[in-house]
Amino acid sequence: MRLSSFIGLRFLRSPRQTRSISVITWISGLGVMLGVTALIIAISVMNGFRENMVLAVTGTVPHARVVPESGALSREASSALRARLEALPEVRAVAPYFSRQAFLRVGKEFRAIVLRGIEPESEIQVTELGRFLRDRVAPLTELSDRVSAPPLEILRALQPAANTQSAGIVLGYSLARGLSLRQGDEVEVVSPVQRMTPIGPIPLIKRFHVVGVLETGVGGTDEVVAYVAHSLAARLFRLGDSTAGLAVRLASPDVDTLGLSRAAGAGLRVTGWADDNRNLFQVMRLEKVGVFLILTLIIIVSFFNIISSLVMLVLEKRRAIAVLMSLGAGRGLIRELFFMQGVWIGILGTLAGLSLGLAGCWVLGTFNLVPLPKGVFPLATRLPVRVDWEDLALITGASFTICLLVTLYPANRAARTDPVVNLRNE
Repeated sequence: MRLSSFIGLRFLRSPRQTRSISVITWISGLGVMLGVTALIIAISVMNGFRENMVLAVTGTVPHARVVPESGALSREASSALRARLEALPEVRAVAPYFSRQAFLRVGKEFRAIVLRGIEPESEIQVTELGRFLRDRVAPLTELSDRVSAPPLEILRALQPAANTQSAGIVLGYSLARGLSLRQGDEVEVVSPVQRMTPIGPIPLIKRFHVVGVLETGVGGTDEVVAYVAHSLAARLFRLGDSTAGLAVRLASPDVDTLGLSRAAGAGLRVTGWADDNRNLFQVMRLEKVGVFLILTLIIIVSFFNIISSLVMLVLEKRRAIAVLMSLGAGRGLIRELFFMQGVWIGILGTLAGLSLGLAGCWVLGTFNLVPLPKGVFPLATRLPVRVDWEDLALITGASFTICLLVTLYPANRAARTDPVVNLRNE
């Protein structure tokens, strides 16, 4: 151990003539510990909420969509584009994509909906739709009790049965509850596309029966979304064998879509899942920055306590400093001596806060200490916690760096001590 560190630790552990200096030193270390702990737990909880929201959003929306600038993709163009996309290393799955606005009619009541056409086998590879499916409309229950029928079985029920025109539809949970619908009830989907008849233009209408509901917990989704078979959706909008676009699942939701744009070529537009939810995630990002800055003030207050305790320690140890300097200790050693005292306070406080913060995250993630109301937040019945090692490095690094900076003033003040004056006054 270096001489400065050894003497600095002796100064910290030695009895103080003024007890308040020792109390302030302990308060300083405790403040650093609590500040780091609060930062780690708060940021980890916010990371957990963001990850949970991303899973909910990308569970029903593909990571990326490739759609034409105008019109639709023919079967041949769709097949060629799908082959190019599947050849990319970042692409995991590709499926037909269809999403248009329509109307849902139940009796005399109309509701505006977002109609999505899917192919069941392809859709479950592109999205996590199966995680949100329920085979009945019922009061909110635990997530594990949502589905009694296999998700793929529910989605396959969207296809028309043999020798019948009957086809299934999956509705958003809030939409189905608002219309008092149950499994097996019949509804009509009214397309804004019209067809000409001898009596004039009339909208295309298709009758469906409810085979399940979708409960994501994401505002603006459960109230308007409806799923039908892709072939039926295309027929309602008179697309024939064409498709509105292709849905793509990437290796990660955060993967850049530049490669998709290059593979798609001219006349096609690539949009990511975050484009439809940009404001939401920008707000969450700003909240995270705000929490970080606010809770950092706790650590900064404790650093002022470190300054005051070290300045008072310098005043108390003037005689010891003078003796060391008279024995040959240079001003650099004295500066380093008090600098290391602040470093030790910062190290011990930061490491203690890091350990306590990780322990707190484990407790919150393991035990249901803060239960969430059922159905309020997607995919979560307890407080979601995700520890990000980059955030841990940033928090501990910032805490330790600020601690180094605040020790400069008392260390320089100690180095400027005049040994002759102090020994003469003694």
